[in-house]
Amino acid sequence: MTLQAIEEVRLTAFKSFRGEALPLAPLTVLIGRNSSGKSNALDGLEVLSRLARGEDVIEALESRRGESGPVRGGLAGCVPHGSGHFTLGCTVRREEEGKRWLVDLDITVQVEPEVRIVRETITGPTHQGRRKVLETTDEPPGPGAVLAAVHNGRPGRNPQVAFRASRLLAAQLPGRLMGDTEGERDTLWCAETVVSALSGVFHLDPVPHLMRQYVPARDVHLRRTAENLSAAVGSLQRQESGLFQRLVELVRGLTDHDIERLAVTRSELGDVMLALDEGGHGLTPAREMSDGMLRFLAVATSLLTGGSGLDLGPRVPERSAHSLMLVIEELENGLHPSQASEVLQLVRQASAENSTQVLITTHSPALLTALDSADHEGVVVCARDRGTGTSRLHRLTELESYPAAMAAGTLGDVVARGRLENRGGDRDYSDFDRLLGIG
Repeated sequence: MTLQAIEEVRLTAFKSFRGEALPLAPLTVLIGRNSSGKSNALDGLEVLSRLARGEDVIEALESRRGESGPVRGGLAGCVPHGSGHFTLGCTVRREEEGKRWLVDLDITVQVEPEVRIVRETITGPTHQGRRKVLETTDEPPGPGAVLAAVHNGRPGRNPQVAFRASRLLAAQLPGRLMGDTEGERDTLWCAETVVSALSGVFHLDPVPHLMRQYVPARDVHLRRTAENLSAAVGSLQRQESGLFQRLVELVRGLTDHDIERLAVTRSELGDVMLALDEGGHGLTPAREMSDGMLRFLAVATSLLTGGSGLDLGPRVPERSAHSLMLVIEELENGLHPSQASEVLQLVRQASAENSTQVLITTHSPALLTALDSADHEGVVVCARDRGTGTSRLHRLTELESYPAAMAAGTLGDVVARGRLENRGGDRDYSDFDRLLGIG
């Protein structure tokens, strides 16, 4: 089996970031104060993901026609202050038959005076060693085009190939190379690796009021807003009875009263709506469910089904490698603090069983308390630099005061208490407190 994972997102020059990298684990928890830059970091991953699907830059990042809408701030908002371009990158790990490879993608997108990709490189393994298999050149291209040297494994200089400057070059490579040489096949393999991994990013942003309507039963792939949750759960009930039963048990653990079953009701036109059978209390349809219950059902359904149950978009290529990254902002929204550990356990199970990476943001002390020491390896703290105003990213476990802080209590306790106790020593915790947004 082939597995892929995005190891890091490079925020080289993007929004409030300069020269930062977001490391990604099987479970990544991004924490920090409001306006520290957490959403900007997620936007960097979202931009890479949208471009990997092959759309024009403007259409991918500014279009209001799609369900996702424009990236926050549009193209102009992606550019750091005082610049006319932004630069992003990522590293993808691919594993096959016990072997492990890394592929890097880095791009620079110019926004003014015209929108175009001005630089792109792909670096990865070849039969001749690790190489830059694609690198844009400085030679003048034709109108709307960009030239790139493409690795073909033959002696001498790599040939230059013309690409459309309005689209990610990695996504165009399959239409430019025939794969006639070993080197070309290496190049295509590297491009497919990064495009496949980035296309597998799914940002779940449940909107409860959209989930309270009847939806067509055939609309089974869960969308970003989870508006078609009823159809997705109905499909799970028909096709995956074991997973559906797990969903029912999770719902039962969420409430104080008895839940006999999770039902999918039908209208006269054959459309479907979720309902909870609460025994003597009768059926509670989705239109009467709480925001928290609907959000929980959306999160649980996405985690249980993995990539096969999600709407990853019509432009996603057939992926030879299994890859899914689920992104959820403020996972705790609508949930009681006592349910944090149950939700976190579900996240861990999905990560292990479906090879799904999960990236969440949270402000919840209860959820932070539910993290164990192994989870701390994936906790990343986002903070604004007081001098420059730029956003910085720090691994929690690499902060100088981390060991002493954890000796004083759980991460949730530390954040909830508001300030670490300086137990008779001269250690200064002020920087640790500031980064975590406490004190």
